[in-house]
Amino acid sequence: MEGIILDLEALTSPWNLVGGLVLLAIVAGSILFGYMAGEEKAGRRLHWAEWPLPESEPSPPFEEEYRLAA
Repeated sequence: MEGIILDLEALTSPWNLVGGLVLLAIVAGSILFGYMAGEEKAGRRLHWAEWPLPESEPSPPFEEEYRLAA
C-alpha cells in the first residue's frame, strides 16, 4: 500500500510536473527582475547586468579607403 502512495505517477501526471517547473522558472525570474529593479531604483549599478560589458572596449569602425578608377 505504501508503494502506491509513494509512487510519483500515483500523485501527479507528467504535465503537472512540467507546469510546476515552468511556474517555478517564472517566479524565480520575477524575483530576479524585481531585485534588479529595486537596486537600480536605489541608484546602484549592476555591472553584471549591463550590456555591453564594462570591460569590453568598443571596436573602432572599419574605414575602407576608396581607390580611384583607372
